[in-house]
Amino acid sequence: MLQALHAEWQKARRRHDLVLCLTFAVILYLWLGSTAPTGQDELANAYSALFFGAPIINTILLPVLMAVLASRLWDVEVKGYTAKLLYTLQSRRSLFFGKAVFGLGEIVLMVALEAAVLLLLGHTQGYTEAFPAGQFAYLNLCTLTVCTMLYFSELLLALWFSNPLPAVCVGIIGALLGLFSAFMPQIASYFVPWGYFVPLCSYEVKVWDQASHTVLYGTRPCNWGLLVFTFGLAVSLFGVCWRVMCNKEV
Repeated sequence: MLQALHAEWQKARRRHDLVLCLTFAVILYLWLGSTAPTGQDELANAYSALFFGAPIINTILLPVLMAVLASRLWDVEVKGYTAKLLYTLQSRRSLFFGKAVFGLGEIVLMVALEAAVLLLLGHTQGYTEAFPAGQFAYLNLCTLTVCTMLYFSELLLALWFSNPLPAVCVGIIGALLGLFSAFMPQIASYFVPWGYFVPLCSYEVKVWDQASHTVLYGTRPCNWGLLVFTFGLAVSLFGVCWRVMCNKEV
């Protein structure tokens, strides 16, 4: 297992995966920073606005990024026709778990970077609202779970078709569908897994006054049922990926 992880690390260095993760953090910081509240009355509700906006941006960016990470994790074997050679050097189980664990590590890194961005914005913008530690932990847990589910769904496509293009295309289409579902009734969003960031969000708009441009946010109960379902879906996709790799002809 350690040798498989080391091999994936060497490949990731040449793919510049770390640059991709850092680029996501920079985009998130600039995007959220540009929409951050500035007035004194808005700063008192700023963390709520931040935690409400982050899932929407995640819906736009993360399905595509998960597709890119999953497809790039398997593209060397596809482009170089090295899968058959690798199976003579290591077991399929070792190869799959190496890729799965390394991919999960990259997801954890991206979620940690997003959490750091949210904390940095609160510090640099001088938010006066009390920091909601429980909601912060819930947001990160939801982001991690949904990203894991999306990652294994895209990895499944990459393994199935032996081509990174279908996974990337599905990721782009999924991001568009997820964004569209965010503005539909919540029941509709349950049928669009790429947009699960939004129905899992525990913040909502309570008051919106268009004339005075006043927006007040409030909390709603955490959607633990959907979170458990998403986790179960991620585990199921993990198992399907494993079976596909075990039975895949090279």
